Amino acid sequence: WTKNGQSLSNRIALSKEVHGKICTDFAWFGGISWSPDESAIVYTAEVNRPKASSFFANHSGDDIVGGQFTLGVGKREDWGEKYTDTALLALFLLNVETGNVRIVRNVPGSDVYDGSSRGGGFVLGQPIWSPCGNSVVYVGWDAGGAEMPRRLGAIYCFQRPCRIYSSSVKILLKDLSQSASSEVISDDPYECITPSDRLARSPRFSRPKNGTSTLAYLANEKGFDTHGGCMALCTSNWDTSTSMIVKDSKRVVVEVVQRPGDVGDGTKVQGYEFPGLFLHQLPRECFTHDGEHIVTTTEWGSVNKVISISVKDGAKNDVLPINFDLTGGYHASQQFYGFTADGAMAIVTQTEPNRPKVIGLLNCPLQKNSTASRVIANLPPIAASSFAKKPVFEPGTGFSSRLLSSHPDHGDIKEPISSILLLPNGAGVAEKLPLIVVPHGGPHTCMSTAYVPSYSYLCRGGYAVLFVNFRGSTGFGQAALESLAGTAGRQDVRDVVLATQSAIKEGMIDPDRVGVCGGSHGGFLAGHLIGQHPELFKVACMRNPCTNIASMVTATDIPDWCYVETLGPGTYDFSRFSGPSRQELEKMWES
Repeated sequence: WTKNGQSLSNRIALSKEVHGKICTDFAWFGGISWSPDESAIVYTAEVNRPKASSFFANHSGDDIVGGQFTLGVGKREDWGEKYTDTALLALFLLNVETGNVRIVRNVPGSDVYDGSSRGGGFVLGQPIWSPCGNSVVYVGWDAGGAEMPRRLGAIYCFQRPCRIYSSSVKILLKDLSQSASSEVISDDPYECITPSDRLARSPRFSRPKNGTSTLAYLANEKGFDTHGGCMALCTSNWDTSTSMIVKDSKRVVVEVVQRPGDVGDGTKVQGYEFPGLFLHQLPRECFTHDGEHIVTTTEWGSVNKVISISVKDGAKNDVLPINFDLTGGYHASQQFYGFTADGAMAIVTQTEPNRPKVIGLLNCPLQKNSTASRVIANLPPIAASSFAKKPVFEPGTGFSSRLLSSHPDHGDIKEPISSILLLPNGAGVAEKLPLIVVPHGGPHTCMSTAYVPSYSYLCRGGYAVLFVNFRGSTGFGQAALESLAGTAGRQDVRDVVLATQSAIKEGMIDPDRVGVCGGSHGGFLAGHLIGQHPELFKVACMRNPCTNIASMVTATDIPDWCYVETLGPGTYDFSRFSGPSRQELEKMWES
């Protein structure tokens, strides 16, 4: 595009012979990145399957006869729910001038591409260019190797083994710039940048300075068995002259946090000290222009908080919450998206339970106490249409919200239970309100103080709504999160009951009109709550609930979830594939 996006200057049609579907799941596997000189693009796409045909059909000489249902030939393992079309992602380079496209072959697992191996190989994604433009850095997921011989589901499963690699593409780039590219490319072998980390993802580069750039990424050396967890922030130095990582330059900038307050300066957000980094990816442009700080968003208790992290030499666990307010909300959730081109302002959003997102700008440098900000756009509560041409309500009105904290005396890790209570205007004045309790799914996720249209609708209709972040939720430290593993159906149930009783004590809830609604693990909890506590919960709505883990374990693409949540961490053997024992099934049945 040219003329500020008003004119299409070039359109490149990609042949189906080159690769399969391009992966546009930019939240996880996918990624598209421009080279520094904008002459080439690296992206992820499916590797074409070998040609196969039936024994009883006409076939060409290149066909693998009878291979259409053979694993590794006509069929491949996918990554489960949502990723049924994602089997073998590879990196492809496109020269935007010549239109030439080639697969990057000096990567881990490349022997699968030409059919010389029928193993699982590696799935490659999240590619970015090195600042010098001679290498690409990317994430490789173990897709059936020694660490995970069976491909498991990937959706909401952030503990699948992955590492960060780099591959030189200098010769490949030169070849793509020619009118006719050759078949043999001999770039240097790939390098694993994070060999000691079980989990490493989201590579990001700073602007180069004095021949060196900082490579930042999220990592967890030991990994975790739960589907979500706390990540560390690590950096390494990148030599732009050699296009390689500087040896022994790795540094842990922010550690994995077991309990809030273990690291940091004691600063609190909504009553919680820093709980650790709970995020899936760093923003694409997360470095400040001077390269001394990384700005990102993390779950901090029940709010999403913009933070600034110092990556100066010697800095460790130097995490600064950025305080700003675009709407006057007391416990709003905020998100950082990137910087303006000159680095003078940060682009952010803010939302509250009764207010959709507003987009704003912050003046840089960002400050802890109060950063100057201004609103540049308000997003509507629902999309405008022929049925709703005007806003259906005035944002920030109709109901209010408050954060509640309950202190359990059960369980090994007695961190407070955080809940978000939504109350219609005039709550409890004429009569006490019916309450809908909403435990989230996952279970290792979190309900934040964000706008949710469906529950906003219910609250405006006269219902009080209670979101419960029981222990096991993200954003409260790794210890509280892992305390749920092995106690599902017991500890989380008691947590939700305690949070509900705390809401009733506020004096505006009718204790005889309490219901529960949840999906997935939230549906699992809804079934337990109305079954174990019919005196408290009078009605339940269960969406795609987990109601029989014993029967689920052999039918699901996430059998590890069944083991870990019912039997505890370390009970699922990721190195081999086997069915559960009788004793294991009995424990799953009891959960």
